[in-house]
Amino acid sequence: MQDRLYIDGAWVRPEKGGTLDVIDPATEQVIHKAPAGTSGDIDKAVKAARYAFDSGPWSKLTGTERAVYLRAIAARVTEKREFLAKLEVTDNGKPLPEALWDIDDVAGCFNYYATLAEELDHHPEETIPLSEPRFSSRVVREPLGVVGAITPWNYPLLMVSWKVAPALAAGCTMVLKPSELTPLTALELGVIAEEVNLPAGVLNIVTGTGLQAGEPLTEHPLVDKLAFTGSVSTGRKVMMAGAQDIKTVSLELGSKSPFVIFADSDIEKAVEWIMFGIFWNQGQVCSATSRVLVEARNLRCHRFAPVRGSRQDQDRQRYGGRHAARADRLEGAV
Repeated sequence: MQDRLYIDGAWVRPEKGGTLDVIDPATEQVIHKAPAGTSGDIDKAVKAARYAFDSGPWSKLTGTERAVYLRAIAARVTEKREFLAKLEVTDNGKPLPEALWDIDDVAGCFNYYATLAEELDHHPEETIPLSEPRFSSRVVREPLGVVGAITPWNYPLLMVSWKVAPALAAGCTMVLKPSELTPLTALELGVIAEEVNLPAGVLNIVTGTGLQAGEPLTEHPLVDKLAFTGSVSTGRKVMMAGAQDIKTVSLELGSKSPFVIFADSDIEKAVEWIMFGIFWNQGQVCSATSRVLVEARNLRCHRFAPVRGSRQDQDRQRYGGRHAARADRLEGAV
């Protein structure tokens, strides 16, 4: 497990020397001390990404050339599948089968965007037909610049891949700030980047709290785009920060997702999919079926007992969530 930040192709200690307690949600014991980056570390990472984009080779490579790196990352993720999945289990608390599927999806994500990067070479421009012959219109695809990404704790490495892979495929460089609750596999992606010889500064990983690392990233003037997944309240702050410099901002925010059951529904099937929707990944999903709207009808109500067992069990499909405080709140609601 890594104890340094990954900036400009090197592993460096945080400027202020701080650490984050990484807690195993099963035992509530501290299992690691992750580096706690602050505004100074973010500044170094952003400047490294800026230089890599403006003066380095990355943005000037063809899509096919960038795809080679993305496929190499996917291959290393697959080779490290068991290790990364078990690290995800320890860090996040999800059962091993789900963690293994997540890691498979991570590799698939990098391969998917490698294919799209290759396709960019065949369609760099698109001509838009106009009714007025005196004018012409073209769509030119080019990398945006430096991307600042902030990811959540429910799918630690998978959510990271959803932001890193498309940005790198497009020719952008990135500063990644993963959730301080689940930083371990994100840092391992830095190891993989190093192993595949990704050019320095293309991917920088700064772990830290939202206040100390996330906020400085959203406010940094050299960042061209912000990508955030998390709560509505924090997403609002990210958008406000991006507005100061008119940054491009993309948000994926959690909400309450209703499951609607009509009177003519197959109740057994409805219950099956409600269960899947709310208990998949322990309900820690932005699209979890956290509300059920039922057309007037007599329905049996059940209370489900807690599931006990080892998270490393290959057959275990459900387990406790990541936050002790939230678990207590949920138990109180029941």
